Amino acid sequence: MEPIVIEETPSIVTVKYDSTPYELPEQMRGKHEHFWNEQLKINPHFRNGEVFTIQKICRNSEELQITVAKTDYKHYLYTIRHEEKVFPCKVIFTCVAVITKDNYIAFGKMNKHTSTPGRLQFTGGGLDESDLKGELFNLEKSIEKELMEEMGLSINPSYTKSFRPMFVKHGGLNDFWAVVFELNVTFTSNELQVILEKHNMSIIGKGEQPEFAEFLLVALDKESVHSFIQNDLSLKEEYLEPILEKYINQMT
Repeated sequence: MEPIVIEETPSIVTVKYDSTPYELPEQMRGKHEHFWNEQLKINPHFRNGEVFTIQKICRNSEELQITVAKTDYKHYLYTIRHEEKVFPCKVIFTCVAVITKDNYIAFGKMNKHTSTPGRLQFTGGGLDESDLKGELFNLEKSIEKELMEEMGLSINPSYTKSFRPMFVKHGGLNDFWAVVFELNVTFTSNELQVILEKHNMSIIGKGEQPEFAEFLLVALDKESVHSFIQNDLSLKEEYLEPILEKYINQMT
């Protein structure tokens, strides 16, 4: 496993779509199909939608350019559930650290119907075709969509203090890449908690299941962050603790 690296975003970050069909060997496609059918017996909520896997990475001090091709969710699920990394699905996704007026950072616990039930992570998700403009993905549109779906928040001038790409994450178990945005809001942590819980209740009221079973807010100070890291034994997205550490180290 490669070490997890959290870096400041370069001046230019682009994700480009390569329309050349992504082909897996027949034997590997068979493994994916068998695994997928077994997973559907456990969780029939899974849907085999589009996923984009990284084909090429070009970077220097000023620019990061990532080229992706289209594959599917069963390829992604097989990758994250198997130690063997033969023809892996290597994704890039967006996520967002939401920070309140009183300096709390918000994230959620994934619901039981998701591929990673109980995992703590920022709101976010993979890219899809609706994010494409020509051959380039609109990363801001991608994360704005996830914010609305998972938290009921938009980039609204009435409560948005700032919104920007903050970090790039790479390395870790599958060497997935992420562009981590930061959204500063004028709500206090208590006000945001109420908003997030109302959002989930509205989803449940429609007969649907929210992405997050619950929301957590942690104060961005050394004592609170270290206490959370040491005492909360929940499964965590691999970027979560390094980014929390990054934030409190920037304060010193």
